[in-house]
Amino acid sequence: MSIVEKFKRLDLKEKEKILAIFLGIFFIGIVLIIIAPSNYKSQIFLSATLFLTALFLVKIRNEYVKLILIMFGLIISFRYFWWRTFNTLNLDEGILNATFSILLYLAEVYSLVIFLLGAFVSLRLLEREPIKIKNREEYPTVDVFIPTYNEPVEIVQTTALAAISMDYPVEKFNVYILDDGGTTQKLNDPDPVKRKENYERAMALKEFVNRVGRNLHYITRERNVHAKAGNINEALKKTKGDLILILDCDHVPAEDFLKRVVGFFNKYPKLFLVQTPHSFYNPDPIEKNLGIFKIVPSEADMFYKHIQKGLDFWSASFFCGSAAVLRRKYLEEVGGIQGTTITEDAETALELHSRGYDSAYYARPMVYGLQPETFSAFIVQRTRWAQGMIQIFLLKNPLLKKGLKWYQKLSYLNANVFWFFGFARFMFIIAPVLYPILGAKIYNASLEDALIYAIPYFFYSILLSYYLYAKTRWNFFSEIYEAIQSIFILPAIISVLLNPRKPTFKVTPKGENLEQEFLTPFYKPVYILFHIILISFFFSAYRWINFPDERGTLVIVMFWQVFNFFILGLGISILLERPQRRKAFRIPSNDEAFIYVNDLVFSGKVRDISLTGIWVETDQDLTDYLSVVRDDEIKVMIKDVDNLAFSLEAKVVNANAKNVRAYFLNTNDVRNLIKLIKVVYADSTRWEIFREEKVMGPIGVTLFLIKLFFKNFTRSYRVATQEFIREVRSVNYIQMLKSIIYTFYSAFKKLIKYSKNIVAGAPINEKT
Repeated sequence: MSIVEKFKRLDLKEKEKILAIFLGIFFIGIVLIIIAPSNYKSQIFLSATLFLTALFLVKIRNEYVKLILIMFGLIISFRYFWWRTFNTLNLDEGILNATFSILLYLAEVYSLVIFLLGAFVSLRLLEREPIKIKNREEYPTVDVFIPTYNEPVEIVQTTALAAISMDYPVEKFNVYILDDGGTTQKLNDPDPVKRKENYERAMALKEFVNRVGRNLHYITRERNVHAKAGNINEALKKTKGDLILILDCDHVPAEDFLKRVVGFFNKYPKLFLVQTPHSFYNPDPIEKNLGIFKIVPSEADMFYKHIQKGLDFWSASFFCGSAAVLRRKYLEEVGGIQGTTITEDAETALELHSRGYDSAYYARPMVYGLQPETFSAFIVQRTRWAQGMIQIFLLKNPLLKKGLKWYQKLSYLNANVFWFFGFARFMFIIAPVLYPILGAKIYNASLEDALIYAIPYFFYSILLSYYLYAKTRWNFFSEIYEAIQSIFILPAIISVLLNPRKPTFKVTPKGENLEQEFLTPFYKPVYILFHIILISFFFSAYRWINFPDERGTLVIVMFWQVFNFFILGLGISILLERPQRRKAFRIPSNDEAFIYVNDLVFSGKVRDISLTGIWVETDQDLTDYLSVVRDDEIKVMIKDVDNLAFSLEAKVVNANAKNVRAYFLNTNDVRNLIKLIKVVYADSTRWEIFREEKVMGPIGVTLFLIKLFFKNFTRSYRVATQEFIREVRSVNYIQMLKSIIYTFYSAFKKLIKYSKNIVAGAPINEKT
């Protein structure tokens, strides 16, 4: 009998004992490898062996290879950090060197922690299939909540119409618009302009609900307390469905959403949540301004196609605020949506997980929404996420949370700690300029040391990142996103660390219409840091010429400088907002269509369609009819999801021999609008094009980014420079100097006053 067969015949406890012993011996071996002293040759041999083996294995995609590559990563990473901890910190040459040496080291430790937690979450990705319900009687009742605050009415209307059109027993679900912009508090705003705007918006939503009827309802409340969480909790008191589907007001659901999700709740009685992906039909500001939308995998892909699946394996997939169904009775058990932090969704999931309830993640995209259109809106959103997750870490630390399993604690820790990237990325930006400009020696290593310890660690990190995330996140794009965000998020991180309860919920602006190009007001920090990097090259050149013995160190520093130069150069390109005039984004199609113009009829295929317009490629040559087609209004006949024809009036904006592009007229008719919404949104398979997984290796991505830099940088830099010069010229320097002097003078007077009080033994009040 073979060893494998003997192992299979053992009972579960005996198997667990053997596996525990094996893993213990295995990890002891890894620890010995990590801490074992070695000369340069043995270290080079170890790193080269692991790296070359990984290069061979990287082409093989299975769970065992993934585990091996992660183990290799642990060895290389911990070997590097063992050397880094005991050989490179400069604590003996002044306060400047010691301070920045420690700060840079902490930033690298953060990176190691994120690598370890990310590898843990990535060990196994759980793929779920829907659970079908056969009998109509078994469908649970569902309340669909659409919270809204100040978003454009037409955005809310689209989501509401799609929601009431979902394929679900009509007597089993209701849709509620939760209008926090129409509260009694808002309708009595002391500002008459705002009061009028709030009233008109609330009346428009009420009129819309009355016009639609069916199972659509309008709910508001007295005061705007606890933001989105308070809005939902108020609605919980006024509704009674078994399940709650929460949709952001710009998140349009597909027709099959509920039927694909509710079966999980029937099968798993302790399930409190089924989260689904957030899919977006518009680019985020970085994708838009760099022109990489649908070319490079979206930032959201890594979270919704990879991380959430990994969290689901560890029973820790969490609520993301929208596109999620929750079980009412468990939600009410914890007092509804939590409001201690401004990331109420993740906080709510944490509370319910700690009570022993389960969550599930179903990875099919069935909700399509808007990402922030401007960089400023993007930063508002990311700052809220960062502050909220750090609030959870400080106020409800998952490591100390009773009721969580150890693997759930690590999973939540990963989600919380990730948002400290603002500190780490900022350190990685400023660290390379400290040596050439200030002479600060914060990384005490020779070129030889760096080549055998740091370089293998750096390149293996790139290789492992490619293996784990190639289909959802290309190498270096996370660095771009995080570096640019870090400049603005770092102050917010410091703020929440000093006062964890201070942050307040801020709604992310949506539905903005960018009619013309402009430079975001957030540009200056990036622009200034870019020039600090640029100036540091001249200092490096000076040191290279005058201090030949420092050239080894300068090679390391200049490599880092070049990397940051390209990152911040792309950052300047990102901050020039490109026009985005189209309010509704079109999706590809291949449906049949007919165009009617006077007595003429043309057949064709729909190439793309949205709620506002359509592109039809005709079967006939239109050359002889262009004057008629361009001048007159037309009717476009297409089929709805039930394969029934309906027509919409349209106005041609562009036509040639084989193509007609037009925008729709009179879309206020609810029946036709519902049909159009179904055509665009109902079929979730139609959106598969947004899920195309494009893979590119590290070398290819590097060349792609270099091309992207030279394509976008020159114009963006010129615009930023012109604006910077204009602002510098407009500054009243005399007034600014007076203000600075007065500020320091006032502070000095207060300091003298308080010093006298202390010397005299006078009490100092709490405010002082």
